[in-house]
Amino acid sequence: MKLKEYILSAHKEDVYAFYQRINSKAEDYEKITRNDIYHNIISLYKDDPEIILRLCSMEEIQILKNLLENKVKKKENGYIDYLLFQDLKHNYLVLESDQEYYIPEDLINCVKMAMNLLDEQAYSMEDVMISVIIGISRVYNTLLIDDVLLILEKYNIYYDEKSLKKYIEHQPRIMDKVKIVRYQKKDYFVSLEFLYYEDVLKLRQEFKVATYSLEEIISFGKYKLNLFDEKVLYFLNFLEIHLDPLSIHLFLNDLIFYCGFDLNQDSILLQICDNITELYQETQKIVSYFPVWIYFGNSIHQVDDQIILPNKNDPCICGSGKKFKNCCLKKFK
Repeated sequence: MKLKEYILSAHKEDVYAFYQRINSKAEDYEKITRNDIYHNIISLYKDDPEIILRLCSMEEIQILKNLLENKVKKKENGYIDYLLFQDLKHNYLVLESDQEYYIPEDLINCVKMAMNLLDEQAYSMEDVMISVIIGISRVYNTLLIDDVLLILEKYNIYYDEKSLKKYIEHQPRIMDKVKIVRYQKKDYFVSLEFLYYEDVLKLRQEFKVATYSLEEIISFGKYKLNLFDEKVLYFLNFLEIHLDPLSIHLFLNDLIFYCGFDLNQDSILLQICDNITELYQETQKIVSYFPVWIYFGNSIHQVDDQIILPNKNDPCICGSGKKFKNCCLKKFK
């Protein structure tokens, strides 16, 4: 299938959201068709092929290089492989069919032009910066912008608030994952993947910023997990033996939310584990290795009193694509 065919059959909202990420002067939603979006995307790539590079991590760039040589890649079972290809699909750089991934035919020349412009050293440094920003948002969910700048400084990354905000707003890999917002006359760095920053702030008391190494933050930014911890790596290996990559992805999203709010409710954890005893027992061992956004224990009743959960017909918080009432809402009752 060509990219054009795929875009013409996709939800316009999704295609337009991507178009906005790569074009700061995107036309109004009502005034542009999916066909127009497709042609604009191709034109943007031809005028500036490096847009493709800015959409990718170094691992994803390597995948595209391999696909240019081998044309297709069979699907793997691993969680990391799954995440990388999901990002490439999210950015409309690869498609899949018959258990294979491939670069669509009408995009191949654009990808080739991008690869010819690749400066590996420069993009490796950019990849680290982006991974750190995403990692901080996943570890803390919400932080005063001054605290974020101090953390970055510890990693020898120097920004002021204005330049960091501009970087976030113009970097297509992160503009839909993090944001700087004004809340009660203060500027906060917040996650757009796991929302509720206002609720995190209400529940957070005497918050002490946990310390992570640069490598650990990068791992969180790339994979949502600290794979530099042997116990976490063992846990992921366990999941890969028993679950398919999509199930692992959805399970980890639920677990991140559970640990982030420090719920400490075995009944909820058991439901997250789909009442599978072995999975529940292994997960119990690992919850303390996931970041806690509020750093204080809360019962589900305390959280219910203070958190405004999505409307039952809204998309679910875990990213499954289901309505909230048909997914995680069942776990909060």
